[in-house]
Amino acid sequence: MDKKIKKSVLNGVGSLFISLLFLGCSDKKIDDLSVGDSSKPGIRAVVPRTALPGNHVIISGVNFGDDRSKIKVMFGDQAAEIVNYSPGRIEAIVPAQTEAGYAKIKLEVGEEQSNQYYFTFGFTQPSIDSLTRAYIGDPVDIMGSGFGNLEENTTVTFDGDTADLLLVTDTLVRALSPQLGESIAMDVRVDVGPNQSNVRRFSYLDNLYSNPVVAQSLPDPTLIKAEDGFFYLYATEDIRNTPIMKSSDLVNWERVGTAFTDATRPTFEPNGGLWAPDARYINGKYVLYYSMSVWGGEWSCGIGVATASNPTGPFTDHGPLFRSNEVGVQNSIDPCFIEDNGRNYMMWGSFRGIYLIEMSEDGLSVKEGAEKQQVAGTYFEGVYIHKKDGYYYMFASIGSCCAGINSTYQLVVGRSTSLAGPYYNRSGFNMMNNGRTLVIDRNDSFVGNGHCSQIVQDDAGKDWILYHGVRTSDPSGRVLMLDQIKWDQDGWPYVEGGSPSRATYAPVFNAVLN
Repeated sequence: MDKKIKKSVLNGVGSLFISLLFLGCSDKKIDDLSVGDSSKPGIRAVVPRTALPGNHVIISGVNFGDDRSKIKVMFGDQAAEIVNYSPGRIEAIVPAQTEAGYAKIKLEVGEEQSNQYYFTFGFTQPSIDSLTRAYIGDPVDIMGSGFGNLEENTTVTFDGDTADLLLVTDTLVRALSPQLGESIAMDVRVDVGPNQSNVRRFSYLDNLYSNPVVAQSLPDPTLIKAEDGFFYLYATEDIRNTPIMKSSDLVNWERVGTAFTDATRPTFEPNGGLWAPDARYINGKYVLYYSMSVWGGEWSCGIGVATASNPTGPFTDHGPLFRSNEVGVQNSIDPCFIEDNGRNYMMWGSFRGIYLIEMSEDGLSVKEGAEKQQVAGTYFEGVYIHKKDGYYYMFASIGSCCAGINSTYQLVVGRSTSLAGPYYNRSGFNMMNNGRTLVIDRNDSFVGNGHCSQIVQDDAGKDWILYHGVRTSDPSGRVLMLDQIKWDQDGWPYVEGGSPSRATYAPVFNAVLN
């Protein structure tokens, strides 16, 4: 065996033996303070009792005297530098390590000597008691013990990523909080050499959120801001009878019921499911358009309408507006109501063309004599129209929505200067020929992202959409996602990075709601 390695191993074994010996002795001094002259200087505690040269230790006790010049702190035969002194408390710097790996600490006060305390040379054992919250990039104070005083021996990690250090003392480490990554809360740990502390949870002070905002399956979301100031969301019935969720800020949601019961749910499609609703407020009523379909029932499915006096219902079903075989459009699902220049319209369709038709004033029926018009091709479903700066933006989804981890859903957009089209993508290709511009694609965390809600503007003037996605870590459902829609200099919408955010700044809503 290499001599240096052999020596290191022997020293390590020796240090371990000494440490175990000390543990057996607990905090007992070599010289018991209860014996002898009570006027002699006496050491009651040394903290920490294990540290490396250059670290600071605190020595507390009695009868140290008032004259600092008469006091020496001895580690065996080595004098330690005193950096702070008050009667009964001395802060000293650990001197060079002894060959044995331990030393006996004593005080010399003039001609008097104290009892002795065993001390071992080595890395301290860090322990976190608490830590502060902070804004992104600001200092975080980590309080505890055993951090040592040497920055070169100390590492702070947030979810495994090393942080920049600003200050290291035995009881306080100050580090910069990291830039926002994939989480708004992180595990913090302090390492001193090979010794690891316990883990504490850190969270930012910033107004942040992470996706998904609801982890249960809520596909094809639609929402409305009700008269009480709250947002109410409705979704495809992965929760039977069309779930209703409530929120004041688009981030924190609670389930408040269902739009229907087994006794009141629509029945025009036997064994049909309630899919892809669209919520509106028309003439003092909450109006819920819904799709009713079974897989493969593309000529029997249809779009119905229900109304309520409150956003939580109960909703009264008024039956179908039309079915596929009646209106002559295969796969007539995914309704989108639009009010434009005082007139009401319905846009709908799913991979068999997107169509537009005028509705009655109360929105509860198709206007008598109205004719349907195709406005987009066969790649699209789940459309939503947003009017902005003289354009009609058609948000739509393409690909497979419901194949779990293999879902290929994407959110796309085109725009027109007229509700009836023609709609073009950014490069000028007509949506009738399936031209489109990508808004939200997949990433490592989420796939199958699409079927967005209406756009909501927060109190800071920022635009937000809800949509569904599939977690790659748990592809069992289509969870509720939230992202900010931004607009480039040419007026085209996008989300930052072109895919779902993991963690980011939350919408701003200043109203306090009860």
